Amino acid sequence: MVGRQPIFDRQRRVFGYELVCRPSALDAAEMSRDETVARVITEGVLALGLQRLTGGRRAFIEVTPAFLVHDVIKALPPASVVLQVAADPSLTNDTVEACRVLKQSGYAVALSRFVPGDAAFALLALADFVKTDFLSVDAKYGQAAIAASQHFARPSLVATKVESADVFDRAVREGYHHIQGFFFERPAISEIRPIPRGQVGYLRLLQALNDPNLSVAGLEDLIKHDASLCFRLLQTVNSAAWAQSREVTTLRQALLLVGRDTMRRWASLWILAGLGSDDRQELVHMASIRGRLCELLMARQAGPDSEGEGFLLGMCSCLDAILEQPMSAVLEALPLSPQISAALLGRENPARNLLDTVMAYERGDWDMCLRLAAVAGLQPSWLPAAHADALGWAEQLVRPAAKKTA
Repeated sequence: MVGRQPIFDRQRRVFGYELVCRPSALDAAEMSRDETVARVITEGVLALGLQRLTGGRRAFIEVTPAFLVHDVIKALPPASVVLQVAADPSLTNDTVEACRVLKQSGYAVALSRFVPGDAAFALLALADFVKTDFLSVDAKYGQAAIAASQHFARPSLVATKVESADVFDRAVREGYHHIQGFFFERPAISEIRPIPRGQVGYLRLLQALNDPNLSVAGLEDLIKHDASLCFRLLQTVNSAAWAQSREVTTLRQALLLVGRDTMRRWASLWILAGLGSDDRQELVHMASIRGRLCELLMARQAGPDSEGEGFLLGMCSCLDAILEQPMSAVLEALPLSPQISAALLGRENPARNLLDTVMAYERGDWDMCLRLAAVAGLQPSWLPAAHADALGWAEQLVRPAAKKTA
């Protein structure tokens, strides 16, 4: 199981992801902490691939002090990885020396859960990042980290467990360079206001695109009335990723090539991207992953006829934060089935149980995820494969289209 937590810069752009991993519950019970780290890296991170997991951004991976001298660590590409070491009692001078050697090989080092101490300050001189729990009882150590980082003029400070926009702003004011947490999922609603007419139009188009009875001809008619959707469709199918022997020049050609259902998903996500402001694009990306993941799981649970509802469930679960509107107001402009609407409003039903399972998986809250999966009737073994599929699918959508060369 591999989840990820985004780390943002001060402008709310994604800088990297901390990978939150665990092997199966059975394996974890029988393995030491060092063996767990090795299994997670070899069978989780390396098996899935860093590009799929992080989209080319930095991967923060927590390792044990003993693992710093493990041969497996050399399989991680130095330019893409930040080795995260906790400032706990096991941090010794040998750990500091191991970090020094790894830094000479090109790896970056993060010191997490910073607490002042001799070994911690020794590693602080080498650390590229220092992470502190911004709201914990140890938050006072953040000031010590700030003072120490100014002395060493090296590490970037990362505030973790930031869960609201107000706390984000406070962390920036206090000198933190990067912010980690799920604040970006919370709708910043200062006042309830009507959804702008243009956005209402897009929401209605979103619903029409996901009508299970929509034909190819009907889909073509919807898309051709929006120039931006036409352009993105033709650009995508003519990209190097599709490797066509000849360029596609009409919408009908493109639709027949990619298929009705694939095109409906693409167009839905492109519309979603148009609804969000620049600082909310990580939400749009998360919505694409969540939509695909809910789609795959609902199909396993209730059959392929439920795929469309699963996709809408996951994708629309981020709309309140993207539009900065209460979900109830969003649903007035986006009439969905009673089951999906109730789930999006937080009411318990099978769809909500599935959505809660997916959200717990995203956060790496494994114990909660497994409990919710049992309630939702999902096999835990379905989750990692479906998540890997969703990550790869979303990565294909956001990867810049590269024109074919002769």
